[in-house]
Amino acid sequence: MPWEHLVCDGCGQPADPAHIARRLQRLERMTRYRPIHVQVLFLGAAGPVLDLDYLYSAEGDFRGEGLTLLRALGIERDGKAIEAVLTDFQRRGYLLTHILDCPRQSDDSGTLLEARRAATLARIRRSLKPRKLVLLGRELEAVAASLGKELPGVELIRFGQGSALRLDELAAGALADSLGAAAAASLC
Repeated sequence: MPWEHLVCDGCGQPADPAHIARRLQRLERMTRYRPIHVQVLFLGAAGPVLDLDYLYSAEGDFRGEGLTLLRALGIERDGKAIEAVLTDFQRRGYLLTHILDCPRQSDDSGTLLEARRAATLARIRRSLKPRKLVLLGRELEAVAASLGKELPGVELIRFGQGSALRLDELAAGALADSLGAAAAASLC
């Protein structure tokens, strides 16, 4: 089968061999730091364009989405090796994934997100089984209510008036505070 007919199983977009290799490499890196029991699943719309911005692909230092998430969670990075920081993230029961595991190749991401929705929900229910779900990015606001209904037993962490958050709008440690408050509220 010629590669022109390949479709990536991580994003549903047409894929050449380089795209598939990049997808498998990202999947391998994420799996390495996947917690046995996912306490909090951070779900974004699409993976970052640059591999170095992807949390699990950091080299030398964290950047982009990965850095922003770590800051928002108040996870200390200074003076620590990348592996130590990712192990800390893993030990807390955190996992970051995306509906479209790969970066968008077109502006038609709404259609792609909807097309990947069923597969993502199945993966969350059958494999990841998180206790809590944090939606990253305003793109997911429209699907937040239905995700809550389609994932019984998974607590959707809400922020202010919305169900999805923009990491770049959070102060350092603010997400950790919100998760702590949500955990305290669930104990009451």
